[in-house]
Amino acid sequence: MNKILIVHTSWYKDYIKTMIESASNKLTPEYQINLACAPGAIELAALAKHKILKEENIYAGILFLGIVVRGETTHYELVTNETFRSIGDLALDFSNISVINNVICVENKDQLLKRLTINTENNAKALISLINEKSI
Repeated sequence: MNKILIVHTSWYKDYIKTMIESASNKLTPEYQINLACAPGAIELAALAKHKILKEENIYAGILFLGIVVRGETTHYELVTNETFRSIGDLALDFSNISVINNVICVENKDQLLKRLTINTENNAKALISLINEKSI
């Protein structure tokens, strides 16, 4: 079970591509990576659950990648709260699978650029640590 599922959003494609590359550099060659693309952050956990149920017992871990930028409405709060809640619920429902949430929530592009690579690399390392801890 050396497979990791990376579930990412379709928004901000160039930044997501950077996140996928950063995570992949930390996770390979030890792990085989499967990718899944959700239309938005709210759909991340549901897509991951679908993949878990469809491809039973093949994932050691799931890494969620996404970007949510605050706009002028309350939509930001709704999206971030629901996204984090649903990913947390998934982690509890499938406690045999290591789950790390790397959905970056920012106010602006400067904040995103400061966090994009370092957060993703750190969370990819955290996923490996969690997988190792759960294998003991």
